[in-house]
Amino acid sequence: MENMNMGISEDTPWNINIPQAGALAGVLAGFLFLMTVRHGIITWRRGHPSQPSLWKIYTRTERYIINKCSYTIGARKPFIPPIGCILIVLAFISAALPLLLVDVDLAINANRAGFLVLAIVPFILGSAGKYSAVALITGISPIKVNFFHRLLGIAAVVSATVHMSTQIQSWARFPLFLAEQLSLTKVHYGLAGYSCLLAVFVGSVYPVRKYIHEAFVLSHLLAFGFIGAIAKHTPYAMRYFMGGLICYTVNALAGWFVKSYIAKARVQVLQHRCTRLSLRLSSPIAQKPGQSVYICIPAISVFQWHPFTVTNVQAEGKRVSDMVELHVCVRGNFTRAVYEKADPSQEWTVFVCGPAGNSVDIREMLASHETIALMNGGAGVTFGIRLLRELASAVLDNPPMTILVTKSIHFCWSVRDAAELEWFENDIIKFMDIFDSVRKSNPRIPELHTYLHVTGESKSEAEEIEKTQVETQDFMRGCEEDTVNGKTTIATKTVFGRRIDTYAFLRSLSENNLGIYACGPTAFNADIKNAVASLSHWSKSPYLHCDEFEY
Repeated sequence: MENMNMGISEDTPWNINIPQAGALAGVLAGFLFLMTVRHGIITWRRGHPSQPSLWKIYTRTERYIINKCSYTIGARKPFIPPIGCILIVLAFISAALPLLLVDVDLAINANRAGFLVLAIVPFILGSAGKYSAVALITGISPIKVNFFHRLLGIAAVVSATVHMSTQIQSWARFPLFLAEQLSLTKVHYGLAGYSCLLAVFVGSVYPVRKYIHEAFVLSHLLAFGFIGAIAKHTPYAMRYFMGGLICYTVNALAGWFVKSYIAKARVQVLQHRCTRLSLRLSSPIAQKPGQSVYICIPAISVFQWHPFTVTNVQAEGKRVSDMVELHVCVRGNFTRAVYEKADPSQEWTVFVCGPAGNSVDIREMLASHETIALMNGGAGVTFGIRLLRELASAVLDNPPMTILVTKSIHFCWSVRDAAELEWFENDIIKFMDIFDSVRKSNPRIPELHTYLHVTGESKSEAEEIEKTQVETQDFMRGCEEDTVNGKTTIATKTVFGRRIDTYAFLRSLSENNLGIYACGPTAFNADIKNAVASLSHWSKSPYLHCDEFEY
């Protein structure tokens, strides 16, 4: 029974577990190192448009593998991750299980599982927060960082449960010894730490983090209770925890003192449960297309921070701006509260943290893809409309680009209710008119096509749009205009009652060098990824940039 002690003593085999903990930490560090190298290659490639043939082969191979691994089995079934995520989980399990089970009797040496927990915790801390160390060095999106963070969290809970349960099961064979062990302060700290870990885990499950966000935030404060209790439980904890704590501290300092702003927000209530926020910041912010900002509105909740895509274009020639426009569509408790409490006559004080997320290089888009498809689902249109505004600015307003490969831009927006189209109706009409008029004098300007799909039949009398039956191949090519009482509206060819056939649509565009930029709900994005996976071949694959939002 002495072998179960993780304390400092020559009589306890604590050192026999350190190699396994080090091996697991090495596997995780090696994975992050590979992702960091990949991020460096991508960054270098953007700065060197003329690439050696070796880099082109690497780019083609990487794109093919990523597209194929993005495939999701049963795309519209919830909680099924893409094949790539499943492979990562299986790879992690295949690396961790042998370290936990090989050459050890957990009934005698339950500390093996405990040391694996210690090895995992620094990476959990390093992937936590808006500006985590993992996101900084690897350049992966916040959604992927969250997946990595949650995977490690589940692994920590499982390992801690194995450590505690096997320990107590071994003691339980001797009731007096069990009572003696449970009276030890060391064991009390261990049980307290495990309780804190379970509370954090329960507070992280999907229903809690979506519908009871305050509980999600408050439960995560118990992570510090876990760290403190385990530091008292075993003196070796801080050797592992220190690196993660440093990363988390840097993340917190960056979030509060480098990336934070105070803003005054004017609100405008739009059709079908959407609120436009116009923020005037206390100091200018440098944000790029595709990026988002986190906002906290004390009038709604002092605990909740949520990311929203920036939709406004910065003034020409300016890298910073003190104005930020956001569109907050009702998708959860926080966004619903914003919509219900919005009062155009009042100003809200808003805390802003950002920018965050990966950006999109507009000029690289226009210089790389003959065809650009902007695929938007529901509230994900905030990502696509920003890109459309930036593309229009780059093509129409700025001096002519020396390299302009793009010949056509296809803007597709799928919504449940026709009233949602009014969010950006004026923008779509304006850009259709501008592109058509400019192309008459400059044929190099890309064609702009729009595709609008309403998946549910709208019964709103305010939206009088003709229902048109179209075949799958009969995609809406352009946006026809009707004038009703002097007002121009999007009308005749909006498709009702059906989703867009994503595969057929993208296949019709894939003959050219196709770049796809998508954003929408999980099921919408999964459809896009599955279509891209099916269209990808070793010699030629579409480029996919998929921006995601989820709880």
